[in-house]
Amino acid sequence: MKIEAATELLTELGHIYAVALAKRGHNLDDKTPVMNGLAAYYMLDLKGEFTFLDDSVDKVIRIIYDEVVSRVSPIKIGSR
Repeated sequence: MKIEAATELLTELGHIYAVALAKRGHNLDDKTPVMNGLAAYYMLDLKGEFTFLDDSVDKVIRIIYDEVVSRVSPIKIGSR
């Protein structure tokens, strides 16, 4: 799965999650739909429900992890 497809899927899930919570009076930041999608995935315990969703989350989490490592590593491990 390409990163574009993974982020699109999580963006869609994040939008659905934000709308559902907004209907219940919660206000989620509409500027972070991928993060809302990740929150929905973990809060709703969706792991194992859909292989394509698991793959999307894995791909996005790996990119986030690599970026964090490259930013906080004193010797720039993982830097590109």
